[in-house]
Amino acid sequence: MSRYPGITRRRLLRHTAIGGLALGLPLPLFAQGKTSVVETSAGKLRGADVQGIKSFKGIRYGEPPTGAGRFKAARPAAGWSGVREALDYGHCSPQGRSMEPERPRSTGFSLQGENATFSEDCLYLNVWTPGLDSGKRPVMVWLHGGGFSTGSGGSILYEGSNLARTQDVVVVTLNHRLNAFGFLDLSEIAGEEYADSSTAGMTDIVLALQWVQKNIERFGGDPGRVTIFGESGGGRKVSVLMAMPAAQGLFHRAIVQSGSQLRTDSQAVGTHRAKLFMEALGLKPNEADKLKDIPPGKLLGAMNRASAVMDQFRPTAGAPSLPRHPFDPGAPAISAGVPMMIGSNLTETSFFMSRDPRVLTLDAAGVVERVKNMVPAGKAGEVFAAYQRFYPGMEPSDILFRIATDRGYFLDSTIQGARKAEQKGAPAFVYSFEWEQPLTENRTHVPHGSEIAFAFYNLDLARGDNPEPLAAVMSEAWAEFARSGNPSTEALGAWTPYNPDNRPTMVFSEKSGMVNDPRGEQRKLMLSFGSQQEREPELKPLN
Repeated sequence: MSRYPGITRRRLLRHTAIGGLALGLPLPLFAQGKTSVVETSAGKLRGADVQGIKSFKGIRYGEPPTGAGRFKAARPAAGWSGVREALDYGHCSPQGRSMEPERPRSTGFSLQGENATFSEDCLYLNVWTPGLDSGKRPVMVWLHGGGFSTGSGGSILYEGSNLARTQDVVVVTLNHRLNAFGFLDLSEIAGEEYADSSTAGMTDIVLALQWVQKNIERFGGDPGRVTIFGESGGGRKVSVLMAMPAAQGLFHRAIVQSGSQLRTDSQAVGTHRAKLFMEALGLKPNEADKLKDIPPGKLLGAMNRASAVMDQFRPTAGAPSLPRHPFDPGAPAISAGVPMMIGSNLTETSFFMSRDPRVLTLDAAGVVERVKNMVPAGKAGEVFAAYQRFYPGMEPSDILFRIATDRGYFLDSTIQGARKAEQKGAPAFVYSFEWEQPLTENRTHVPHGSEIAFAFYNLDLARGDNPEPLAAVMSEAWAEFARSGNPSTEALGAWTPYNPDNRPTMVFSEKSGMVNDPRGEQRKLMLSFGSQQEREPELKPLN
C-alpha cells in the first residue's frame, strides 16, 4: 500500500523519483556542476543547473532607486553586454539595524537569507524552472513576508526548486524596497513629485511583474498564467496588488496566505508618520529635498523611531497607484476576474506570543488582561468565557492563541473571502491550515508561517509527524490553482468556492477536506466587534 493515500503512482513518482533532492535520494550525475545560459530582454544570464532545475538568482529588474530616485518609482534595469552570472541572491532592502556597522549578521535560517547583504540597490528577482523550452508552464511569483518592513525573497523558506520540480511550474521570488524606503508618504508635505512615495515598494513589485511578462517565456513559463502568492506581509502585498490599476493584467490568479489586507493606511496616518520621520532626522516637513543625500543608515534610524510610535510604514490608500483600500468596503472591481485562494493557520499568533515563556503559564486572569487589547475591554471576560465553552479543558494560554488568531488573521480572511465571493466575479477558495506541530513537550500548535514549507514542498522545513503526504497534496493544490484557477485535485477532491451563506472551507490537516463555516461561532463573535483594521490609529507624538 502507498504511504501516500489518494496519490496515484504517476503523481507519487513526480514527488519522489523526480523530487529526489527533497527526499534525500542521490543527486543524478547529469545534474552535477552544470550551468545554463538564457538571453533576456536586457542581456544574457548564466544560472545553475542542479538536479534538473535551472536557477537564476540576483537578476536585476530595476535600476537602483537611490539619490534623486529615492521614494519614487524605479526605472527598468538597463541592458548589458556579455553574460552576467546569476548564481547568488541580490541585496535585500535596508531594514532594522542592517546598515549599522555592528549589526547582527544573518547566518543560517532567517527571513533575509543566509549571509544576506543590504543595500538600496535591492531590485532583484530569482527564477527556478524545470526547463528553458517553450513549456508554457504556470508561473508562481512569491512575495515575501515580514510585513511591509523586513524580509527578502532569498530566505531558505522560499527556495523554489522542489515546487518547480514536483509540480512542473516556474517559481519567481523577488526583493523590493521596504519600510520608509518603500512606503514613506511624502505626498502632503513634499508635493506632486512624491505623490506616489507611499507605494514605491509596491510599484517595485509591479516593475518585477512587468519583467515577468516580458521575459518569463524564455524561462519556460507562460506569461498568460501568472499567479502572485505570498504569506503574512506577502499576502498583504497580494491584497494591495488586487487594487492597483497598474498591476492589472500582469497576473491572473492570487493567493493570500495569512495576510488579508482589507484596509491600509489613510493619508492622515501616512502623513503623520512621515512628519515623525522627518522630525527624527532633525528636518522640517518642507525639507524633503534633503532626503536624497542622507546616508541610508541614518534613514533607518529615523524609520525605527517613527515606527516605534506609529507602527510600520505601509502603503497609503488614495495615492495615484492605490486609489482605494484593497478590500474595503468591498473587493476591488478592477480585479473581479482574478480568482483567489485565501487562508490562515489555526493558531497564527502562537508564533509570536510563545517567544515569551511567561505566556505559556498565564492563568485565566492573565489571559483576560491581554484580551482587553483585542476587543472592547468590557467584553474581554465574556470572550474568554465563550472560548472556554468552545474549548473545554484547554490551557488558558492556548485559548489566548485561539482568541488572538480568530480576532485578526482568521476573521479578516473570512471577510476578504466573503467580499470576493459577493462580487460574483471570479471565485474565492478559502482554507484553514490545521496541521499540528510541537510547541512544548506535551503541547502542539499551528503557528504563523508553518504552511509555507508545505506549499513549497520543502520537507526539511516542515515540522510535525510525517509531513510528506500533506505537503504533496498542498503543493499540488497550489500549483493546480496556478495552472487552471481551481485548486481541486484528484488527491484533495473538489474544493468548493466560498460563499457567505454556508462558507465552505478546505481544512488542511491529517485528514484534509471541506467543512462548512469552520469555527463559525468564533467568527460571528469576532465579527460583532468588526475587523481590527477598521480602527484608525491614534496620531501620537515622537518619543
